[in-house]
Amino acid sequence: MRFSFSVVCVVLAFATAGCATKRYPIATPLTSTEASLMDCRQLAIEAERVEATRTQIINTAQTDWRSVAGFLGDYGIGNAMARSEAEAALQNRADMVRQAQTARGCVGVNEPAATPTP
Repeated sequence: MRFSFSVVCVVLAFATAGCATKRYPIATPLTSTEASLMDCRQLAIEAERVEATRTQIINTAQTDWRSVAGFLGDYGIGNAMARSEAEAALQNRADMVRQAQTARGCVGVNEPAATPTP
């Protein structure tokens, strides 16, 4: 009786561990249309959103019951892969925002770089 209860508990733990992968926010790439329609202020706001998402990824990565359950199910590989994919997508968006800022000549939040008059 005690043995079957232990087996049921172990099977239940493994069954629920597969569903315990953490959900990280995934950033979509900045499209060329978005980049062309955004001004310097909007690009600065988007850069701040990227940093807020980065903080959210870091906070999600902290150890909790999902980390423990995920480790029991797949040794934490699923959570590590999900975090890696989220970080790669976020870095891609951050790079695209920086490229758009450079292409627009943004130096501050609201103003493009001043062009010298001839």
